[in-house]
Amino acid sequence: MIFQENIPLAPRTTFRVGGPARSYVAINSVALLEEALQSAKANNWPILILAGGSNLIISDQGFNGLVIKIEIGGVDIVANRLTAGAGVAMSELVDRTITEGLAGLEWAGGLPGSFGGAIRGNAGAFGGEIKDNVETVTSLDQHTGQKITRTNTECHFAYRHSIFKEVDEIIIQATLRLQAGGESELRQLADDHIRYRQEHHPMELPNAGSIFKNTPVEKISPEVLAQFQGIVKTDPFPVVPTAGIISAAGLKGLTVGRAQLSPKHTNYIVNLGGATATEIIGLIGKIQAAVRDRYGLDLEIEPQIVSFEV
Repeated sequence: MIFQENIPLAPRTTFRVGGPARSYVAINSVALLEEALQSAKANNWPILILAGGSNLIISDQGFNGLVIKIEIGGVDIVANRLTAGAGVAMSELVDRTITEGLAGLEWAGGLPGSFGGAIRGNAGAFGGEIKDNVETVTSLDQHTGQKITRTNTECHFAYRHSIFKEVDEIIIQATLRLQAGGESELRQLADDHIRYRQEHHPMELPNAGSIFKNTPVEKISPEVLAQFQGIVKTDPFPVVPTAGIISAAGLKGLTVGRAQLSPKHTNYIVNLGGATATEIIGLIGKIQAAVRDRYGLDLEIEPQIVSFEV
């Protein structure tokens, strides 16, 4: 197996920030993944798994180890079950399921990133979550090479969370159970979601998606909650949209260097061109501090922050 050295990571993320990978390899099969893991173990390299690159903030120094880009593909649909490789783009799965007249992923219209990444973070939008349709997930233990297949319950899905954020395993494929639906209606729903993202999210500039998780109402004091009662929504349980909290704090448009809190959507930080990871993380800290001081709330970061040394 040939590893590339000092490969820039910024072009491989949607934020367009981050330094180089010490070593880098793209794999499209489980056999190659096993080989890459064996090499990493033999060389004592730390590992970073890169999928769609849509939920990452990589250090300006890069990553001092092996970056494995997951490109395991394949989509198999039998009756109402879909099995796909972790590297398949969510946009492809949305399109394929709608064409087959299968409901369950239309909420993900316009969602960036890969299938594996969506499962790891239990991606969700417009009232839906990937966990709603997951039947089984198969992963590979980074240390032993053992294949592990878990049921939905065993994945310990929670809000923007799964067991795969807690264990050293790499998702390689998953199976979804979907429902019959009308192609035209499903296409309309997905298109509506895509249009909404284009109109309300700063898709014209590099970003990593939502910077903070929405805030569950149970974590907000009654006095503070009263100020936001009008914007509480169920997604998938009662939350106050963090964009509303940040906007009310008067932070819209706040910048650090070339990183900006988007005036278009205040739960997005955008790269105005030439932003650094340090500037983005600095801006995140300023937002958190301002919201904590004003409302006593601790905003939880959604993207993974990758340091140079693990």
